[in-house]
Amino acid sequence: MAFTNIHVSDFGWLAQLTIVEDGAAVDISSYTTRQFVFAKPDATEVTKTALFDTDGTDGVLTYTVEDGLIDATGYWSVRAVLTKANAELTSDAVTFFVAAR
Repeated sequence: MAFTNIHVSDFGWLAQLTIVEDGAAVDISSYTTRQFVFAKPDATEVTKTALFDTDGTDGVLTYTVEDGLIDATGYWSVRAVLTKANAELTSDAVTFFVAAR
C-alpha cells in the first residue's frame, strides 16, 4: 500500500517498501533480519519486524500495521533496515502524513 490517506488509529493495513538501487529491485532474499523503523512526528522510533512479500528476490518487504502504532498526527517516516552476516542495508526513508480522524 502506498503511504497515503492514513489517519490516527488506523491499523490492519499493509505497509510495503521495495528496495531499489539504480532503478532496479534489489535481491534481499539472503538478509536474515528485516525491519521497518517508523519515526513518529516527535522523532521517537518504533521498530517492527518486516516480512518478504514473496521470497525477497523482488526486493519487496511488508508489515501489517498493528493497533496502537499510528498514534499521532503529523509527518512520519519509515525506512527498512536489513542485516545478515557482515552486512547491513538501510533504505531511504519514505515520509507520509497522518491525519486526525
